[in-house]
Amino acid sequence: MFEEAMTMRSGFLILILGLTMSGAVSAQEAPSGKNQLLDILARMHNQDLHTHLTAFNDLMSYVSSEWPKGPQTTGPSDTLNNFLTRHPDKADQVKISLIHLLSEENHLFIETKNPPPDSNDEDDVGEYYAELVDVVSSLNDERAIPALAGAITTGGMAQRGLLKYGDKALGPVLKQLKSSDALVRASALGLSTEILEGRKDSASHAQMISLIQSSLKDPAAVVRRHAVREIDCLDERQDFIPVLQEIAKTDPDKLPGRADDGGDGGQFYPVRADARRVLRDVQNNVTCKP
Repeated sequence: MFEEAMTMRSGFLILILGLTMSGAVSAQEAPSGKNQLLDILARMHNQDLHTHLTAFNDLMSYVSSEWPKGPQTTGPSDTLNNFLTRHPDKADQVKISLIHLLSEENHLFIETKNPPPDSNDEDDVGEYYAELVDVVSSLNDERAIPALAGAITTGGMAQRGLLKYGDKALGPVLKQLKSSDALVRASALGLSTEILEGRKDSASHAQMISLIQSSLKDPAAVVRRHAVREIDCLDERQDFIPVLQEIAKTDPDKLPGRADDGGDGGQFYPVRADARRVLRDVQNNVTCKP
């Protein structure tokens, strides 16, 4: 019995020692919080979209892990900025990585419009890009301006992010007017006029008028339509009546369908229709709808 007891005791001690040593090894192998963050940020610089998406999701999980559990409805951008406030030593690395990631994804989603096929659902990929734009828009960091300008066609998120930088964003936004993408040019026209109008000085107003006049001659109908709509909100829109009358008769872009106002002989020339609407607004002294 004594020998059996000693054998059992020895086996138990060996088991405890083994578990202890195993725990020590596991503790050594388990990445620290800092190493985990560095690993995530490194993967965000990978060339593979799959890896980008996973790393971004891992980052948002990482920054939210310290957030108190409860029924909060805090969005990703608030969660991220809360983390950056609590960890200023990590803030710069995270911001730079996110800004770089958005610049890379702009090329994929906006410039080439051809994200590579992978096993991700298209909705997941689109949601990832939208969330990335939202997060970068929330950063109070001027280094984000070029990346946000590159995402200008995403609408409210990127544009609100740019507007908060005011004049500092004007140069990068104006640069987008030279883009080969018509939708980018149209978006840039709208945002640049908004920034210039906010300056409240005659030089900026004159520059805004010049941009609108140039855009009326753009080869893409989407840009010309946007320029016509911008005219509707100008104080001096009456000065554009001759130009609008010419556009209403001669703009060449034609689409299937019929004009809502019955014009164009039962056909649909969208820029002409917009010009007629602005002319009616001027004639009837109707306030524009931005």
